[in-house]
Amino acid sequence: MTLPAAGDEPATATIGAATFLSTTGQGVPGTDEFYAAKAKLGAAAGQLGHSGPIEILYWFEPEHGDVGIADFYWTVPLEHLRWRMLVHVPDDITLPAELAAALTDAGLFLFPYKEGKVVQVMHHGPFAGEDETMKRLGAYADAHGLRRRGPHHEIHLDTFDRTTPQDHFRTILRDPVT
Repeated sequence: MTLPAAGDEPATATIGAATFLSTTGQGVPGTDEFYAAKAKLGAAAGQLGHSGPIEILYWFEPEHGDVGIADFYWTVPLEHLRWRMLVHVPDDITLPAELAAALTDAGLFLFPYKEGKVVQVMHHGPFAGEDETMKRLGAYADAHGLRRRGPHHEIHLDTFDRTTPQDHFRTILRDPVT
């Protein structure tokens, strides 16, 4: 599998359709619930014979207003954050009925997704340092007259758990735009 890529400077790209194994949740990333969902998703993807980076879509419900790219994590309290964790699977995957039922019972689903036009950039380092990278991404979008039109997307290229040192993490920060 080829890993997704992004440059160190913000840029636009067009992302085609893909199919993912996914699970959803709500609240602050990094909680026990969050890491349990991540472990469950990774184990199920491994059982399907697929592995890849964990990708996460983040969004707030409409009642929280239009949250911009640069200030996405700092406008609305994170307990209102919704998320969908994803692992890419081949588009043509067909699951036997009993496996599909077992995944559904475990809260895992196949999820087709197409982002289209996006702005994206590679973030290097700890998650806590994403604010500066998000500001650069938001400034790029603003300079090009682009507005976020869907969930914020993070692609975590490095395997991690709660105890993994984050100094050398690579995370693609991506937002669909119009």
